[in-house]
Amino acid sequence: MERSNTRIGLFVIGGLVLFGLGMFLIGDRHEAFARHREYYSEFSNLAGLTKGSKVRVAGMDAGEVVSIGVPDSPSSPFRVKWRIDSKLAGLVRVDSLAVIGTEGVVGDTFLSVRPGTAHAAQAGSGSNIPGREPTQLSDLLTRGQTLLADADSMLRTAGGKANVALDGVTTAVSNINDIAVGLKSGRGTVGMLLSNDALAGQIRNDLTGTLSGARDLVAGLQAGRGPAGMILRDEALASQIRDVVQNGQKASADLAHASAQADALVTDLNSRQIPQKAANVMDNLSDATRKARELMAEVSQPDALGMSAGANIRASLMNANTATANLADASEALKHNFLLRGFFRRRGYYNLADLSPEKYRSDRAFTSASVRRVWLLGSQLFQAGPSGTEQLTLNGKSLIDSLLTENGDRIVQGPIVVEGYSNRAVTANQVQISESRAMAVRHYVQTRFQLDARDLGAVPLKNLPPKGVGRATWDGICIVILRKS
Repeated sequence: MERSNTRIGLFVIGGLVLFGLGMFLIGDRHEAFARHREYYSEFSNLAGLTKGSKVRVAGMDAGEVVSIGVPDSPSSPFRVKWRIDSKLAGLVRVDSLAVIGTEGVVGDTFLSVRPGTAHAAQAGSGSNIPGREPTQLSDLLTRGQTLLADADSMLRTAGGKANVALDGVTTAVSNINDIAVGLKSGRGTVGMLLSNDALAGQIRNDLTGTLSGARDLVAGLQAGRGPAGMILRDEALASQIRDVVQNGQKASADLAHASAQADALVTDLNSRQIPQKAANVMDNLSDATRKARELMAEVSQPDALGMSAGANIRASLMNANTATANLADASEALKHNFLLRGFFRRRGYYNLADLSPEKYRSDRAFTSASVRRVWLLGSQLFQAGPSGTEQLTLNGKSLIDSLLTENGDRIVQGPIVVEGYSNRAVTANQVQISESRAMAVRHYVQTRFQLDARDLGAVPLKNLPPKGVGRATWDGICIVILRKS
């Protein structure tokens, strides 16, 4: 007998030691025995950040998210309260930055705190650390597609304009080159003058003789010989003739100047190697266009499995969605497990949307006398709409607002269930009307008070309230305000 008592005592002592060791390990895991510093950050989009999420300082696990304050309006941000081990408080400065991050594509969401600079003051406990909004993967994909489309359009436009400009330059240079070659080869009157020395000498002799005859003629005219001399003795007519001669000389000078300029232009173009440079520019543009097209073709080509880049991205996103759905299913199965159900309820994972009317009636959490109930008649809240269905009236919304605000902060601190009732004669109508009433009031309460959808339930109970609530039948709705466990 004494040996049996000794074994029992040893078993009890061993169990207590193991229990204490387990509690110590769990407390150390969650840093329950460490000293902490608490801070606040504000975000417009939480990107999946929840209460209990990890907090990392400079990449090191340092604490967890304590609570998340729900904003009163869409323009207000979420206020996140988080804490870290006081050993790392020296890294958090007034110019630190809080960023929401994700471990991989479908990993857990955590709050990353970037250390501040050395010259900045240390942030005190309860300080507000600025937060930066997370970057969504869909935004990055959209921006990448837009950038590729803009680059392709720019290359096409620049290539077309460059081709047109270079074609014009090539044509002009070809024409000038043809003129220069023709002049050098002696084609045309000007070419003959420039290349045939005998013809040039004959022309000079002819011009000399002509000029000599012209001088004699002019001398005779000046002397007044012949009819022309008599005519030229008129000063007015002589002045006109002089003007004509001067104009002819000026035209000859202009022609010589134009010929010299054309020759200088051809020489300058040849010295600068304009044709060769234009050809090089065309080759470079053609090569750049070819490489751009090869790059686009390489990106759009399928991989070893026959899938293109767009198909690979879509497949990755589908795999991510499938993994997320599987994780949600696994979490849902754990929520209903006998051993873990209480833990998930305390963590806020109890899904009110999964409650059936039969389970709801038998659950003492909803029928306890300590639960706050607000009974409202259907005639006070609803009226028939154009299609015959019931609609929530403005007076009904005002009545719901006034009754719920009387409960103060309880409506945002604990779950709320909307019970729908109907006294119609046909059972099918009772189910349909009680469900539509409960869903209408649930939707209004959620949008009006910005409540989490997981903390709102809607249960159609036909015309029979649960036992122990003080009513045998009802026609309308009942708002059940639960205590936060």
